[in-house]
Amino acid sequence: MNVVSVSNETELTELVKRIIAGDSAAEEEVVRRYNQGVAIIIDQIVRSRSVTEDVSQDTFKIVLAKVRRGDLREPERLSGFVCSVARNTALDYVRRTRHLKNQEAIGNAEQIPDPAPSQLDQVLRQERAKVVRQLINELKQKRDRDLLLRYYVAEEEKDKICADLGLTRAQFNNVISRATARFKELYVRKIGES
Repeated sequence: MNVVSVSNETELTELVKRIIAGDSAAEEEVVRRYNQGVAIIIDQIVRSRSVTEDVSQDTFKIVLAKVRRGDLREPERLSGFVCSVARNTALDYVRRTRHLKNQEAIGNAEQIPDPAPSQLDQVLRQERAKVVRQLINELKQKRDRDLLLRYYVAEEEKDKICADLGLTRAQFNNVISRATARFKELYVRKIGES
């Protein structure tokens, strides 16, 4: 086994020397030798075949550039170096992608409308409330006015209103229904159908 390791170490050292010398055949040999392993490492991280192909190409560009510059101090460790670059390149891709998605989400957050009513909406709501109160006050029957104001405007509980006026819930439903119909008739006559 030692003989195989020494033979493999010598082979890798020679391969690295050839790359440093500018031998394109040696570069192709590195790609051919490690292509499948690099693809497996990257695919386990990025989980996408098309991305794996792109990141694999980036990995080999980085590996070959570093080997050419002499950044690989121990040529016999080329295999580990290639695996390490593949893993780091894939992780870097994932980080960049997440960062871009986060930036996109932040950018899209600016487009999400504020759920709070705008100033215009608040003014319009106040104006409508003013008109509704005026129309309620124009109703002929005092009980209609009291019921509509207490139930719809002041939002008092039905049971409290029934107790104050001596009505059952069924009677209340009938009275409020008639008062609402009279209000709607007055509203349409004065404001128009909206």
